[in-house]
Amino acid sequence: MIAQNFTVVDTAGIFVHTVKWCQCSGASQEDKHLQLLQERLFPSTIVNPQTAFTFDVLDEFLVDSLECKTSAASFYHKLRRLTNNSFPDLIPVCVFIGIYFRSLKVL
Repeated sequence: MIAQNFTVVDTAGIFVHTVKWCQCSGASQEDKHLQLLQERLFPSTIVNPQTAFTFDVLDEFLVDSLECKTSAASFYHKLRRLTNNSFPDLIPVCVFIGIYFRSLKVL
């Protein structure tokens, strides 16, 4: 399988890594989201994920949004600044899924 560029959002910033998915016997293309969850990465989508969030960044967003009333857009802009303060517009754009994660934490 060909390596794929993959965006990881963490408390330290937003990074693009090269990922090779597991090709073990029994692993399928549909298991990518499960592989990410096993590595403590929350996929942005179940079907063909290209972005994932660390649980640390999701927990930090949860606290920021509850205590400081930080919007998802403001939190994402902060992460872009942490990644590259000089050129934050060069950071890949992804949809922040903190609201979805917050509803999962309630369950």
